[in-house]
Amino acid sequence: MHTPNNTRQLWVLQGETSQLFEQLIPIFEQNAGDWVTVTHQPDCLPCSLIANVLKPNQTKQLLGQQYRHAVFDATAGFNLDAFAMLVGTLIKGSVLILLLPNNLATWHDQDSLRWNECQTAITVPNFIAHLTQTLAEFGIIINQTSLPKTAVSPMFFEQVADDNYDLTQQQTTLKQLLNSNKQINVVVAKRGRGKSALAGLFSHYQRCIVTAPNKSALTTFFAFAKPDTPFFAPDELIAQSHHNFANYLIIDEAAMIPLSMLEKLLQLAIANNSRVLLTTTVEGYEGTGQGFLLKLLANKACQYFYLHTPIRWQVGDELEQFSDRLLLNGVLAQDDNPSSASALSAQYAKVDRNDIHALRSIFYLLKIAHYQTTLIDLRRLLDAQNLSVWQANIGNKNVAVAVTVNEGNLPDDLIEQVWQGTRRPKGNLVAQSLVAHAGERLAAKLRSVRINRIAVINTYRRQSIAKQLVQNIVDDAKAHNYDFVSVSFAYSSSNYQFWTACGFTLVHVSSHKQASSGSYSVMVLKSLTESGQQLIRKLTQRLHRNAYWLKNIIDLPFNKMIKSHSNLLLSLNLDTHDFDELTGFAYYHRPFEASYPALCRLNRHIQTRLQSQSTQASALPVLSALLKSKNNQNLIIDLYQLAGKQALMQTIKHEVRTWLAKQGDNVIFAKIDSKNN
Repeated sequence: MHTPNNTRQLWVLQGETSQLFEQLIPIFEQNAGDWVTVTHQPDCLPCSLIANVLKPNQTKQLLGQQYRHAVFDATAGFNLDAFAMLVGTLIKGSVLILLLPNNLATWHDQDSLRWNECQTAITVPNFIAHLTQTLAEFGIIINQTSLPKTAVSPMFFEQVADDNYDLTQQQTTLKQLLNSNKQINVVVAKRGRGKSALAGLFSHYQRCIVTAPNKSALTTFFAFAKPDTPFFAPDELIAQSHHNFANYLIIDEAAMIPLSMLEKLLQLAIANNSRVLLTTTVEGYEGTGQGFLLKLLANKACQYFYLHTPIRWQVGDELEQFSDRLLLNGVLAQDDNPSSASALSAQYAKVDRNDIHALRSIFYLLKIAHYQTTLIDLRRLLDAQNLSVWQANIGNKNVAVAVTVNEGNLPDDLIEQVWQGTRRPKGNLVAQSLVAHAGERLAAKLRSVRINRIAVINTYRRQSIAKQLVQNIVDDAKAHNYDFVSVSFAYSSSNYQFWTACGFTLVHVSSHKQASSGSYSVMVLKSLTESGQQLIRKLTQRLHRNAYWLKNIIDLPFNKMIKSHSNLLLSLNLDTHDFDELTGFAYYHRPFEASYPALCRLNRHIQTRLQSQSTQASALPVLSALLKSKNNQNLIIDLYQLAGKQALMQTIKHEVRTWLAKQGDNVIFAKIDSKNN
């Protein structure tokens, strides 16, 4: 029999929410502990249980903390990210009580609203099967009437007498870290391994400053750190670029910070002759996850340090083993001796969505081969509707996978609301983006298939397997009468070359860098019907026309990406589509970035007329100043003493509305059109 003071345990109780919490009252009252409770339904808790209550979307507050005993209420929804964060905070000797709904077979999981492209919650049979199988593997019983008898005994909750940590591995790693000559050092470990404790110990040997997603995440760090170690929020540090840096910049919980911001922090440290220590978890739920390693640090000279021995709980902890199995932590063993077989011998097929074993294997593959894979992808892979999973096998080995989502065929009134910026329903990522940002309504009217993920095991790349997998998806979409296939991906020259080699055409470029990749997102399409081809023609003509202006605010090699350029006058002069765009910006909620080329052409049109009239007074002074500053919004906000970005946008909208109102019946646009033609 195990000793309760050593291993952490999971107890599972099934029933109606309020009754379950009533059963927990005596446990809470008779046994000392923090009893952190994560629930979708805090209003269901008795007053005596509301001291330490969080909703699932608030559990990032738990990072860097540690607690004794907790309750995870999954009677309304099972948020795997929140579960993982809660498990990682519990110290040895803790009990986690998991509450499940009465009838799992008919249960509508509210968490599905996060990852299923639907307005209502759905049943999740595959996740339930995965959960119950995992519980069975560990011999954990679902108690349907009451907690196990041991649970009601105060003796079961005896406090752990010794809370001192064994920091042997941290001390050894600290010595190695202090001897490192690399500019960037990275400490990677699962939860509970003492990453923050190690970083705190390090601050005693070097003059350091520390940053993290929020200061509350640094509780453990400061428990071990030199007391006067200064903390700066990431954005504050970047804003104070002239700050007198210390010898070391410590970035704790690094993967929780957007990659573009991390890149700026690294550049800032290097510019100030400061070295960097990053500590992070990349398993499961944390921010940019594998993107942190595969994107940000891939081409940088770093030294990595790994911590394996837990200090928050004992080796072989039952709760950690259960959690790892449920979250499918860990990765498949890499194949260092791949088969010489290529795409010619690979077998391509759709995966049976009821084959849980296959779906688990595919999730493992995605984790090692795609930087964006998170726990949401696991939930989506298991039960999301409107989704298909493809795989490529060589022999019995799964070497590649793709996930696709059906999009489009939206009603006209909804498409118009998306265009106006008043609605953004779930799903239809590319279809809606092309309406909302590229201004093309047809994209959401047509039926399409979006390739959401595609990944190939590293040792099987460059054998045309991914290309053939894409072709199978395209052939299937064409057979089912879809109009086009779409992909949205983080731009890199290699990614772009791959998709163009697959026959896809660039149609849109985002104006902001993704948090997970630190790169701009681009969208490419491949037509399957004449309607799809018509859409691509319209979008490419528009992109080519706008590229002249977009290159001012988007740092991408447009000259390489767009081979044939439009007539320069078409890029510079207003047309009827610009009138549509300007109206959407001025009177509705179309974003500034989406309207940027049209606003540039409007400003040029007005400036040209002013020059011909030999006058200096601009009809759009704030817009003109912003464009002249190359979109330096902070500069213009200060110059015109505006309250902030929202006030700046409202001022520009007012300028454009005033100008449009003076035009009357759009006669000017007809004249401009006839001149351009």
